[in-house]
Amino acid sequence: MLDESYRNQYVQVTPAGAYYATLNSAADDARTLLLQLLSADIALPYSNALITGITGLSPEPAAELFDRLYRKGFFELFKQPATIVDEGLEKMLPELLPALSSTGRVVLADDQGFCLGCVGFEEPHAEALSAMTADLIMLYERHHDLLAQQLGVDGESWGLLDPLGQSQLGFWVVHIGSKKFALIIDEAPQLNQAATVELLSALARRYIGF
Repeated sequence: MLDESYRNQYVQVTPAGAYYATLNSAADDARTLLLQLLSADIALPYSNALITGITGLSPEPAAELFDRLYRKGFFELFKQPATIVDEGLEKMLPELLPALSSTGRVVLADDQGFCLGCVGFEEPHAEALSAMTADLIMLYERHHDLLAQQLGVDGESWGLLDPLGQSQLGFWVVHIGSKKFALIIDEAPQLNQAATVELLSALARRYIGF
């Protein structure tokens, strides 16, 4: 387990941790911890008291949970706190969205089919793709038992692939509390970076509890 030398180092959720936290809405202690840390509006120093307070677990299981997630690469610990940028989601999207695609073309849509942000696509195309997102989310919900329960498929994302299996257009569904969103990403996604964490953190700060 993590020893006391890590105490008061600052916890930072990694892209892998943010992806797991928003992969689906199934409740578990790991997802609860990750989402609460993502939604924090200040950098939080690691302590077992912090983990027990968030998860409601007793000290030993809380320490074991954090240690397991840390070893999976879902957290990093830093001596200096990360700067949390909270300028409002609308102001952040033009900078964050282009970093998530190899072509810089990305749409953020909600589960009702509304376009929340767009870079690189013409507005009519972005709105049509956002509406398509709502259809795909409902399609998954209709076939949830087959995909999730019978076949054990994690996640709810969809993709249009070329003959080599590479993404031409991906609909990456993320869960923030009870709400669903989709990142519509042109060509290759680039999610293993800080922009992913910043975007999902901004969504979590706004929508956790809804």
